Amino acid sequence: MLYELRHRFARWLAYRQTIASLRQVPDSTLADAGISREEIRERACHASLLR
Repeated sequence: MLYELRHRFARWLAYRQTIASLRQVPDSTLADAGISREEIRERACHASLLR
């Protein structure tokens, strides 16, 4: 149970950090990477699942 809680918290933290990082990136750089502002949450969710 404790392992699961730690794991979920780590995923949530990775999600929040990814969102914060991507929000600071200029639109032109996001576009070069093929990411729109509307996709930031989706990309952060995917990234947090990989960790």
